[in-house]
Amino acid sequence: MLAVYLCEDNPEQLKHYTDIVQRYIMINDYDMQVRLATPSPKELLANLAANPPEYALFFLDIEFPAEDTTGLETAITIRQRLGFAEIVFVTTHSEMALLTFERKVEPMDFIVKDLGRAQIDQKLRENIDYGYERYTNYLGNTENLFSYTIGGRQFSMPMGDVYFVATSEMAHKVTVHAANQLVEFPGFLKDIADDYPELYRTDKSFLVNLDNVSGLDTTNRRLIFPNGDETDVATRRFHEVKTLVQKHLKA
Repeated sequence: MLAVYLCEDNPEQLKHYTDIVQRYIMINDYDMQVRLATPSPKELLANLAANPPEYALFFLDIEFPAEDTTGLETAITIRQRLGFAEIVFVTTHSEMALLTFERKVEPMDFIVKDLGRAQIDQKLRENIDYGYERYTNYLGNTENLFSYTIGGRQFSMPMGDVYFVATSEMAHKVTVHAANQLVEFPGFLKDIADDYPELYRTDKSFLVNLDNVSGLDTTNRRLIFPNGDETDVATRRFHEVKTLVQKHLKA
């Protein structure tokens, strides 16, 4: 998931930007979430220290008169702490653009507030699109992905986040149960088994990522996952699955 952070000391602008970002994420069904919208760069950095995201997109103002730090200094700290961070500055200080590059911050964009609300809103949407595209491209180059298609659009998530894939109550559909989401999409379990041999067929209705099994209910022949979800294991496969799961749990 791509975590989104907004830092703007004008309360009205902060609320407006946050509303625009959240609405656009929801409309496009992006695997993104606004983690924090704050007027304080100190709060932002404290939040990152306590709960660092693996992938993040930031919308930062540059000047914070009430604080003893700036958005530029905050961005430099973000670069030092995070491996994947896309940074967009939203500010009235257009003259600071060159300095952000001189300080090796390498922002994805620089939105000038003098453009007016309508153009700023459009720039925010464009940067969400571009940030998400860069995020998915990065995943595609660095991680084993589980991909699926909804309405002609392709989505992906790290295979490490997948708990299991199950047949849906809806005909010709399946659901993927993952660490941070539950998604239903058109498909057949057999095709997914062919495409992703790392998923183990425990039952006619389940393909399981054994790396993510957190427990084993031997009485009811069920696998348990970190979020409390459970899957059945066919009787004829239980001994083999039990042996594999116990090896994974020991590891």
